Amino acid sequence: MTATLTAQDYAGHTLTPARSSFRRRAVGVTTVVGGLLVAAGFATTVWETGESKLAYLDSLVVDPMQSQVAAVLLFFGYMGLTPMLLSFVAMTRSRARVLGNVAVAISWIPVLALPGLLVTDFYDLAIRQQLPPDTAVVVSDAAQNLPLAAFLGGPTTMLAFVGMVVGAVAAWRAGFFHWAFALLVVVSVAMMVLPLGLQHDATANIASGAMLGLFMVAVGVSALRMSDRQWATGER
Repeated sequence: MTATLTAQDYAGHTLTPARSSFRRRAVGVTTVVGGLLVAAGFATTVWETGESKLAYLDSLVVDPMQSQVAAVLLFFGYMGLTPMLLSFVAMTRSRARVLGNVAVAISWIPVLALPGLLVTDFYDLAIRQQLPPDTAVVVSDAAQNLPLAAFLGGPTTMLAFVGMVVGAVAAWRAGFFHWAFALLVVVSVAMMVLPLGLQHDATANIASGAMLGLFMVAVGVSALRMSDRQWATGER
């Protein structure tokens, strides 16, 4: 049915059926692929077994190639967060528009920044390979303690996950998503940041990444299930 729709069927919206269909599928597929890569990146990471900076640096050199592969997988996986936000934009064109706008406003910049943070894995890997342990720790800490470094990680990064939850609720209010999927992000982040003793447990970290990846896949599938008219108008 959607193949026979004309531009007029979109109630004044500027997207033609062909463009709407291509963009919807492109956004949905890249979000799904991003989710799978995020899960794979967490699964292939060599997780540190202690809380010290040296424990983290040592984990990178256990298998340098595996550490690089994990970083690359996460780099491209996190790129899938941007089309995921575009999915929320499309889903909330007509309903839950305020919540949808809030989700994008608070998470857009952190989501764009997340992939770039993976380059630090390569620098920390090289630092640990080339310098004595104590010196490697000093250099790595010095980079993170620079005055403006906080803008590239930490609290800023957490806004990305807050935006995902708000976006999921908005998409649920609009009728295109199930609210329960938002719990995947909540549990995933809780396992990573709350003092539950799970931050250095490899199984818990892999499970956390799997939940985040599943959330992204669910958003992508929801976008793919929308009709071209729904994508263009946000109307059920």
